[in-house]
Amino acid sequence: MLEKDARRILFFRALGETDHEGVILPSSIFEKVRKKMEPFYKDSDYFPRFCRSLEKLASGSSNINFPTYYMGFGFKPGKSGLLFLVSFLIGLASNYLGSGSKVNILINPLTILLGWNFAVYLLLLFKSIIFRKHTPLPANTAFQLINFAGGIIEKFNLLFLKRSKKDTLLRNARIYFIELWLQVANVLSATRVFLILNAMAIALTCGVVAGLYLRGLFQEYQFAWFSTFDKSIVMSLGKIIFAPVLFLTQESMPNENMGAAWIHLFAVSAVFYIILPRFLILFYTRLKIKKLSRSIEPDLTLPFFKKWCMDSTNLDLYSYSYSLDDKKLFSLNEALKRVYGLFNKRSVKNIPWGGNFPKSFDQGRIPVFCFNAAQTPENEVHGEFLNRILQHLNSCIVIVDYSRLSEQQQNSRFLLWKNLLENFVGLNRFFWTNLEIANSENDSELAAALWRKNH
Repeated sequence: MLEKDARRILFFRALGETDHEGVILPSSIFEKVRKKMEPFYKDSDYFPRFCRSLEKLASGSSNINFPTYYMGFGFKPGKSGLLFLVSFLIGLASNYLGSGSKVNILINPLTILLGWNFAVYLLLLFKSIIFRKHTPLPANTAFQLINFAGGIIEKFNLLFLKRSKKDTLLRNARIYFIELWLQVANVLSATRVFLILNAMAIALTCGVVAGLYLRGLFQEYQFAWFSTFDKSIVMSLGKIIFAPVLFLTQESMPNENMGAAWIHLFAVSAVFYIILPRFLILFYTRLKIKKLSRSIEPDLTLPFFKKWCMDSTNLDLYSYSYSLDDKKLFSLNEALKRVYGLFNKRSVKNIPWGGNFPKSFDQGRIPVFCFNAAQTPENEVHGEFLNRILQHLNSCIVIVDYSRLSEQQQNSRFLLWKNLLENFVGLNRFFWTNLEIANSENDSELAAALWRKNH
């Protein structure tokens, strides 16, 4: 799938899971698009086509330019010109940090830059051989940084007038979209960051070389040796390091105090050892990005996407050591219908306290496990039950009903269930609700309650 289509699908999923009141995406829009798409076969192009139609209708009714939200977080090199300029200026200024008319042969900006790039090349070689499948930008780490920055922005916004409901929804949807995008396209995002870092290294090197020549134009200076190390040993090592450059330029190692000769040697070495290899890395990285951006595959088997194509979601409902009366069942059914669209639910099965785990499951159906928050979660009972879920299922929905708790008990009991479930569900993705009064305000939590092993 093309990158733009994948981004559009994930953004409208994020917006659909946060806009549970239908401020931007009312149910009528989904209904129109579903009827329009009904004649089409549900192949790989169905969801991209569905989202293109959805975007067209939603942007016309809400006057929102959606691409600015789902195409913004891309680490595109074309939008990083300021970073390249800053890198160049830093390299340019590095030659003016020292004072005096003599420059240390061993410790100067270009020597340090050469050493740093040699270390980077070794790390890249080491990574390509040993850690070939390792991604340098984990999605969780990146999202934590984004979430932290979002928290700071949120506190800053409190000083000003409150945003409109539409702006708040779009901001929340974009943050959730970034999380989803980094899960799906983590390697692509990391490769783009790597591309930008390489381009910044080239700009920094160009700045250092330019600064070296500018300083030579306005100040007569020489290269000298300031060290307790034996100069002959370093010169011999220099002949080895600069051998390819000296061969190309048909020159020999310059003597001490030959400022112009050292400037030219370092400049040619920077081109040979830094700029040319970095351009080759850029070329390879661009090809990799081009390939990755054409092969992004969001998980379209999630129940959320079922309501886009009017296919029913198959659910099996289980309650653990408590019964769901008619009122709770009706409330839960309505919530599941709002979140997952059409669904087929089998009869409710009650598993007694400490009871056996159901022996077999239909892989085409998603089990929904309801727990009573009034019970104290125990590792020996609930934990063992969840362990068996983890061993047998690829996905499930976990619901904890606190309808039997008083307001004073809710916070402490929530923490107990959270501590237990986070070890099994991950990222606390369970639905904490009062089934007697469940309403649409909590639908986004129910949408996020689906747990999959590969998340």
